[in-house]
Amino acid sequence: MLPLVAPVAVEGDRRVTGLRCVRMQLGEPDASGRCRPVPIEGSEHVIGCDEVIVAVGNRANPLLTASCPELRLTRSGNIATDDRGMTNLPGVFAGGDIVRGSATVILAMGDGKRAAGNIHDYLVRGSAMTKACLA
Repeated sequence: MLPLVAPVAVEGDRRVTGLRCVRMQLGEPDASGRCRPVPIEGSEHVIGCDEVIVAVGNRANPLLTASCPELRLTRSGNIATDDRGMTNLPGVFAGGDIVRGSATVILAMGDGKRAAGNIHDYLVRGSAMTKACLA
């Protein structure tokens, strides 16, 4: 993790070769009291890479919650799950930022791995697991 570094462009022609970034510094507080990051002039640089994974957002998509109002959310607007990653809807699993809020990619990957195993168990055990989840 590189604090106060903002990506500005993906470099490469047909293949990714790097990520162009600019260093930032905290500016003066705004009306809310929060110091906003501002670019440091002349600090652009390229971080070499061959793949860029864009992961943005950390709340449930409003389209999802509007089209599925029975899906239980936490006070902070994240999707509520049990310890297996299952939502209140049998057979519907969730993990990562949509459940935790803003967190690391590693935690999201772990959630995905756990959910995959639990989804497998759910499909194999079928109705037995459904009854246990609803109890």
